[in-house]
Amino acid sequence: MCAAPTNPHDAGYLYLTQVLAHRARKLPPELVSERVEQAFRDLCIELAPTISLEVGAHEAAFSRWLKSELPGAHCVAFEANPYVHDKFAEGLDGTGVDYHHLAVSETNGTVDLGIPRRFHNPLLGRRFGKRRTSRMASLARHRYAERTETVPVPSVPLDDFVSIDDDDVVVAWIDVEGASGAVLTSGEKVLSHASLVYIEVENEQVWRGQWLDVDVARYLADCDLVPVLRDIQRPHQYNVVFASAALAATPRMARLCDAVYRPTED
Repeated sequence: MCAAPTNPHDAGYLYLTQVLAHRARKLPPELVSERVEQAFRDLCIELAPTISLEVGAHEAAFSRWLKSELPGAHCVAFEANPYVHDKFAEGLDGTGVDYHHLAVSETNGTVDLGIPRRFHNPLLGRRFGKRRTSRMASLARHRYAERTETVPVPSVPLDDFVSIDDDDVVVAWIDVEGASGAVLTSGEKVLSHASLVYIEVENEQVWRGQWLDVDVARYLADCDLVPVLRDIQRPHQYNVVFASAALAATPRMARLCDAVYRPTED
């Protein structure tokens, strides 16, 4: 049995997410992921954000979708991998999405991005090995990578790049492969203004020095964001939706959560 967390906040977070995971396991995992993402998108439409942020954007699917639904939103997408950015940049021209070749971290300058090219685990190798345009690039180093290509990339702190006014409504989608700590600590002002954050987390060290799920939750709690939904991707990895405390406390959120984990009819 794992040791009990000593931090009361960590214990509260683990209790809630384990309750949600228990409900989620009664459904096919693909269905749960689909419902969680759809619930996040539905909430985005209801909130009508003025600013959306997608960090670790790859092809910027979330930003493209939101811009098509809410043309007045300022949709900013960050992709650190130069090979990925080059692949998708032309296709994003004319969409209204601001698609930037930038890493997001506390560094205002240049950082090293690692692209795993070969893995000790054959399964990982078959899924991600040898592809410079895979989703596995990160500011952190993968523990099971046998060979990693390192490329220097430009980096900006979120708080330096994004200007927020008092009347702005902010939502964010973050998928940065073990680099969540670098992203989150660079954007305290922006994230403290956010209404919704969708973020991938892990509960074991897959990337060297990475923040675990409890570290992410602890930091976002200081930004007045609390967990409301989660899925199950892999035993160690899942996505979490965090909402502002005011939004999380509404009856609407409770009904939405119940709908996400409701069993399907036979």
